[in-house]
Amino acid sequence: MDLTREVPRSPYEKLGGIVFLPRSIDKGRADLAGMLGEYVARTGRSERLFEFLGVSADDFIDALRDRPTDEDVWAWIAQNTTARTPEEIEEFNRWMWAATPEDENDRWTWDEFREFLADCGQAHRTDITRHFDRLDLDESRDVPEGGRPYE
Repeated sequence: MDLTREVPRSPYEKLGGIVFLPRSIDKGRADLAGMLGEYVARTGRSERLFEFLGVSADDFIDALRDRPTDEDVWAWIAQNTTARTPEEIEEFNRWMWAATPEDENDRWTWDEFREFLADCGQAHRTDITRHFDRLDLDESRDVPEGGRPYE
């Protein structure tokens, strides 16, 4: 994965029913290849995912070395992380999907969030309030008015 030339998968994509996991795999693979570009693989939203899984960022990324497919990574997760119920996964997904700069312990302010939208040519999108939608807009994915509905 070369994130100096392409973008990772959308934060909405799921693996094992968990949002953001495919994106974290892409960023981790790019980190291993030295092709991370402006992305971060060990902090931010990925860090929240690793906390939920009960694994360190280093262990997660190291596990990607010998696991070339999403299925291989999922098998490793099933054996090496905290087991989660469908209800816990649903709660985590909703929490990640709904994250905004208003959230406690979020590193973003609303001013920074709006500045980021302006920097990617989306200042007019005052309807965008969630981080997942901001990421999709930045990576040139279509985002409906008001943002994506929760699925």
